Amino acid sequence: MKATIHSKSPIVLSAALALVAGSILSAAPGAAAAATPAGDVPSVVVRYADLDLTSDRGAHILYRRIQGAANVVCPQPDIRDLKAIVEAHACREQAIARAVQTVSSPQLAAIYAANPKRG
Repeated sequence: MKATIHSKSPIVLSAALALVAGSILSAAPGAAAAATPAGDVPSVVVRYADLDLTSDRGAHILYRRIQGAANVVCPQPDIRDLKAIVEAHACREQAIARAVQTVSSPQLAAIYAANPKRG
């Protein structure tokens, strides 16, 4: 599924790692909220209309919001289950990578590239 993302459109992260523009759920600036309707994959809308993504500060704030949303939609495994830990880490990494790509901000992409610990 391919989505067209318009400037300042909210980004949606889901555990299925598909990103679409829309308003499934509203999240306050700096916070993420999860939706888990019966049978649906958890998803989070990350809003950033309040941020100036041409500034390092705005891009850093959005990156932190994206990381927080990835932590919400990806499973939090039991620390004794190594396979689940690896899968959860991969989920967070992929969700963050897709969100950064969706936003198409050079500043956000630079922060992502400079951050080796993404998930």
